[in-house]
Amino acid sequence: MIRSVAASLILAQTLSAASARADEPALRRYELPNEDTLELTMPAGWSDELVQPLGGGPPTIEIAVAGGGPRQVFIRPEWADPTATEVRELPQLRDAVRDLAERIQPEALEPYLEVRHIAGHNGVGFYFTATDRNPGAGEFKFMNQGALQAGDLTLWFTILTNEGQDTVAVEALGMLQRAVHRRTGHDQL
Repeated sequence: MIRSVAASLILAQTLSAASARADEPALRRYELPNEDTLELTMPAGWSDELVQPLGGGPPTIEIAVAGGGPRQVFIRPEWADPTATEVRELPQLRDAVRDLAERIQPEALEPYLEVRHIAGHNGVGFYFTATDRNPGAGEFKFMNQGALQAGDLTLWFTILTNEGQDTVAVEALGMLQRAVHRRTGHDQL
């Protein structure tokens, strides 16, 4: 009897500790094809998958904000070609995000999509918010899209939400702002 009570107490403590950890943000590390690492602090309960395209190139981190739910946050880290002489400058980054907004504009409810500045711990970027004029069944109504620098990486992102999911966009943008790029130097010539 004492053994079963002790085992029950240990099991209860273990389950309690596990549920407490499930409610806390988790640091996720992604090894990139250029051998650098991207670190994101994932909000509690979010799950992720790193999807590598066939033929190489930058992977996409796809995130579901609810267990078993659809993927709503997409992040594609892009690194500079070490042999390129041109590095992405802020005006170029802003123009690229503005081009994305102009392509989305015909489908958006807003008459103008404002490109906003966003600052992270390791860089700055730009994004816009759009409302889908005619979302289909099972599609999302709201989208935040843009790019944010994290060290030497550019994080291209899309955040999809529906009514009542305002905190998803806020948490996802916060996660991006805290992103850390760790260079290995293995891609240097």
